[in-house]
Amino acid sequence: MLFAAILVFLSACSDHGTNSTVAFDEGEKGAIVFRILKNETPANVWVIETRLDREGYATLKDSVFVRAVVDTIRIKMNNVPAGYWSVTVLAKDSVGIIRYSGNSSVLIVENQTVLANVQMNPVGGTGSLQIVVAWQPGQPQLQLRTAGSIFFVQRPIQVSITNSSRVIVNLASCCTRPDLRVQRKLDGGWSPPGECELKCPSILLPLKPGATMSDSLVWIAQPGVYRLMLRYSDLTPGISPAVFAVYSNEFKVLSTQTDSTKLGEEFGLKFGDKVTLRGTDLTLAFKDVTEDSRCPEGAVCVWAGNARILLGVNQTAIALNTTLEPKQASYSSYVIQLLGLYPYPKVDRQIKKEEYIAALIVTVKR
Repeated sequence: MLFAAILVFLSACSDHGTNSTVAFDEGEKGAIVFRILKNETPANVWVIETRLDREGYATLKDSVFVRAVVDTIRIKMNNVPAGYWSVTVLAKDSVGIIRYSGNSSVLIVENQTVLANVQMNPVGGTGSLQIVVAWQPGQPQLQLRTAGSIFFVQRPIQVSITNSSRVIVNLASCCTRPDLRVQRKLDGGWSPPGECELKCPSILLPLKPGATMSDSLVWIAQPGVYRLMLRYSDLTPGISPAVFAVYSNEFKVLSTQTDSTKLGEEFGLKFGDKVTLRGTDLTLAFKDVTEDSRCPEGAVCVWAGNARILLGVNQTAIALNTTLEPKQASYSSYVIQLLGLYPYPKVDRQIKKEEYIAALIVTVKR
């Protein structure tokens, strides 16, 4: 069976019980409170230990003897510096053997209250796992999406934010823009959210139920796989203000540098540019856009339309399409594939040819 989830409340407060070996300003600290109902705690659990870890900071620890508690088990750790912390909760039996454990990541925000869950799972042995999703009362559901899945370095990334809940939401902001932070995928995991690039006083932007807003604040300098994080708070009547985070879809950022393109790597080729792939004698040149009938954003069309480009491949010319065939072509021992053509058409804007960038990949023929 699964140990019931431990509710973790984070709040900025003035208590000063637990001390860290690192000095911080008082305004940057908060507290973390663990609350567990004793009647939901497994009978073999005698001690519950909690630990907060963060790189560059002293580990914070506390524990409680379950048998000495009447009804609600509480562990409160004060003077926790604001920021992201890794939470570990251990439940031990009467001889100190760990029977259940749980891990989570929490963000302590100055002068805010944050709600998180630590799911406790049995340690050792075998069994089955049932995952239960519990929606917190009043927690808004936001949709954070990028306008596409492929972008290019140092070019704006269009982002849409939709409030699909029934309550007003306050978006954390920076200079009246949504506080969108970038995470990069590295070795299968995500890097910590980056800092907001614009440093200025916080301004709240209310987003009404059903409303959508767009922003182009994000520019990324390095190619890779990314996602965005947006912080927001819920204004549900009767619910204490709480800070949440929503994540966007994954998307790729491609390089448009013509001096570092390799086989098997996606890249962007600007209109009029050419590139010689490293380690080969293969040269590609973006010669022309001979068709762009793609359905513009904001229009209703009976089909998606098609864009066709003309590539010069060494001394040969090939045509590739976005929707129709061929989308790829063979040349010598290589396969050249068109992944997309950007920017995408809009109803009220004509694309100039020099603005086009083709997303391409070249692989060795199998």
